[in-house]
Amino acid sequence: MSQKKVELQFMVVPEELAKLAYVPDPVKLRVVDPEAIFLTGILGDSGRKLVQGGILFYFTRVLAEKLIGHGIAVEVEGE
Repeated sequence: MSQKKVELQFMVVPEELAKLAYVPDPVKLRVVDPEAIFLTGILGDSGRKLVQGGILFYFTRVLAEKLIGHGIAVEVEGE
């Protein structure tokens, strides 16, 4: 199944991101409210576009629990 790609003006090189960054105590989330996540200031316009495209994110457990509690995201298991 082919997924439509999201057009961005910039993005992090995925291989470089994997080398240089990590999320401690990660929880995989699907953001279900792109506008709310944008308004939190956690993600900018490119992040909002990625959310609308269906991308999954890792968040720290503390932040994930807050986002889930506010109905902004849901936990993804087994993907």
